[in-house]
Amino acid sequence: MTTARLLALDHIVLALVAVLWLGAGAATVAARRDRRTRLAALALTLGALAATGGRLALAVALSRSGWWFAADKLLLALPLVAVPALAAAVLSVPRLLRPDPAPSTAVPVLAAAYGAAGGVLAALTVSYPVPPVTAAFLVALVVTATVITRRRLSSPADPPAGSSTAAALRARGRGRRSTTAGIAVLCSALVWAGLSAWSSRIPDRLDLGAHHSGQGVRPVTGTRPVTDLRGPATGAAVRRFTLTARPATVILASGRRVEAWTFNGTVPGPTIRARQGELVEVRLRNAMPGLGVTLHWHGYDVPAGEDGVAGVTQDAVRPGGEFVYRFLAEDPGSYWYHSHDLSDQAVRMGLYGMLVVDPAPAPGEGPAEASPEETAGEPAGASAEAPATSPGAVSDHTVSVHVLGGVPTTAVDDRPPAEGLALLRVSPGTPVRLRVTGTDNARRTLGLSGAPYRISAVDGRDLPGAREVTGARVRLAAGGRYDLTFTMPAAPVLLSVDDRADLGLLVTPGPGAAPPPAAGPLLDVTVYGSGGLPELGSFDREVTWVLDRGLAMLDGAPALAHTVNGEVWPDISFPVVREGDLVKITVANRGRDTHPMHPHGHHVLVLSRNGVPATAPVWTDTFDVGPGEVWEVAMRADNPGIWMSHCHDLSHAALGMTFHFAYEGVTTPYDAGHASGNHPE
Repeated sequence: MTTARLLALDHIVLALVAVLWLGAGAATVAARRDRRTRLAALALTLGALAATGGRLALAVALSRSGWWFAADKLLLALPLVAVPALAAAVLSVPRLLRPDPAPSTAVPVLAAAYGAAGGVLAALTVSYPVPPVTAAFLVALVVTATVITRRRLSSPADPPAGSSTAAALRARGRGRRSTTAGIAVLCSALVWAGLSAWSSRIPDRLDLGAHHSGQGVRPVTGTRPVTDLRGPATGAAVRRFTLTARPATVILASGRRVEAWTFNGTVPGPTIRARQGELVEVRLRNAMPGLGVTLHWHGYDVPAGEDGVAGVTQDAVRPGGEFVYRFLAEDPGSYWYHSHDLSDQAVRMGLYGMLVVDPAPAPGEGPAEASPEETAGEPAGASAEAPATSPGAVSDHTVSVHVLGGVPTTAVDDRPPAEGLALLRVSPGTPVRLRVTGTDNARRTLGLSGAPYRISAVDGRDLPGAREVTGARVRLAAGGRYDLTFTMPAAPVLLSVDDRADLGLLVTPGPGAAPPPAAGPLLDVTVYGSGGLPELGSFDREVTWVLDRGLAMLDGAPALAHTVNGEVWPDISFPVVREGDLVKITVANRGRDTHPMHPHGHHVLVLSRNGVPATAPVWTDTFDVGPGEVWEVAMRADNPGIWMSHCHDLSHAALGMTFHFAYEGVTTPYDAGHASGNHPE
């Protein structure tokens, strides 16, 4: 059984244990002089004991997949219920076989019920590592409730007639002490919750560089600000673009109108395309009323000062303002850009576009087709079908599937999005490259039917040993990119999305019926290529990210947050790294959501997935960690800065799954926080 299924089964058994023990406790209290109730209490107690044993077995099985999955269960939740359950098995079960069990028979059973309820609270509030303060409060609540119950059930509320005044006073004193102890524990819990809420408030001004300086092994000391880590001001060949963020009515290929936030009036924004070795200069202007914008170059490892994260590498560009980004186009491949201020809402509404870097021309090939200096223009006229490609030329296209205004659309290059299925005309025999980008929060299942194909690149990096497959499907992470390549046959080819025949791209040489969506097996891209992994040497640092979801204090209020190591932004710890460090990152997902993890400014090399080593160098900037999965990746700290790292399901990032890692000696003059005007997520 997979770890994900064990986790799901554990949640079911957790609820079953709590229900059975609570039912057994209530029935045991009422079991005196009622044979049927007594037998029901006995049956419920035996069932609860069996379920508790089952949960223990599940926890042991989970521990074999990694201590992250079982620590809270074996160290806290199970002891809370197992210790009183043992007492119930030894003391309560034999007494329930008698016709008139004493009232104290219910004490161990009710104690187990309190422990089971504590286990439910632990599942909601405790992740990995187990926080000692939270664990202590849960233990105190269960022990206090048990002591109060024992005293209540062992002593009658009113002393029997003829008893001494002293006995009556002692009974009342015990009751008062029990009540006082219970109130004290509850008040302590409320005070602790209040202090946690207060300390979790995000301040008006938050210096993320200084905020994390005390969390690493090495402090962030020095005077190298991110403003010094910028791209060059001049280059031999410069590609100049201007992007203006503004609201606009986007006209889909069908003629349908959608209100959106746009770059230059289009969704996606204009494709920024450059040749390897050129200097890219992009002037961002903001015409959005009341909204800050930035440009983050997703997957492109730009200098830190060009990363476009509001409050970390720059201030958000306010309405009427502008900012100029410059970086060398050194790494060919498929990338994209989007705003990184209130990014969840901004990307959903349309503030994104494609970035493509073509390889440098071969000797004798001549200059690129486009002028070295250009400005991204206004939207072209609507067209549902891309023009045919001339025979012999490579048909190279960007493809993005995005839910815009509640409508699933497919956009090809800079043409207006088509509702559902877009069309592309390509001559038979033409080599085709589809640069598919995941721009929504959810991952997509891609399939190509009608021709064999290869996954030639992952997240902008070529994949060695990519073999040709037919009918296979692949999962694309939110934020990730796959370059799918094939040779155009004489019949149509369908790029299907999420196994749908009406969503994706139909590539056709002319008239003809579309093939059905691909229905083959799902490829695991980590074991798809060949050639083995490069030798890396020893690691300078090892880091673990344990992903989860639970109740946490987020900006002063309780929320069902997404956590890393039990913490939420901005308090997630990450060690300060030194330039040149080789860092091993282990990512374990304890939750039920998929998390596409995206470290800015760096690609990571996949070492293994669920203990299975990668078969080829898969360099990725957005890797999809599913429920119960464990990924190991390596990162070379070769790009100094203060970098955001987060889940690229941007709704998860907004609910806490965001952190920053810093290089030794790097600082930032920018602030996040309520009064800063900067909202990184």
